[in-house]
Amino acid sequence: MMFIGTSREKFFYHNTLLCLVKSLQGQNITVDLRNDSYVCGHLTSVDGYMNLSMTKAVYCDSQENEFYFDNLFVQARNIRYVHIPETVSILGNIKNEFKKGNDKDPNKEDKPVKSRKAKKALQQHMKIVASLEK
Repeated sequence: MMFIGTSREKFFYHNTLLCLVKSLQGQNITVDLRNDSYVCGHLTSVDGYMNLSMTKAVYCDSQENEFYFDNLFVQARNIRYVHIPETVSILGNIKNEFKKGNDKDPNKEDKPVKSRKAKKALQQHMKIVASLEK
């Protein structure tokens, strides 16, 4: 499944750690917010600006009050930190997320060739990821 969004969202996806957060979809995570509160819940979707949609969420404010929500939307500008579960392999998830985008669907027609700049940026990112493994 290739990332779908505007060109700006695609840029953020390929040039930030948004791809890592997107790979956490379907898992329970904790997100620290800028107002010293946090949210725990099941991550259902992430858009190209890192806005998060969560289900079965618990919002805990700075006075330690808990509020339960069936669905909760967190704007990216309010996020301070996303906790990555200890069971998640960070490099493995990043690689798998990019592999999802590279898999070709036989039912879809061929897409136009990426620009040289985009190809070069992707190659540079893959070299960095490979060097981190060593």
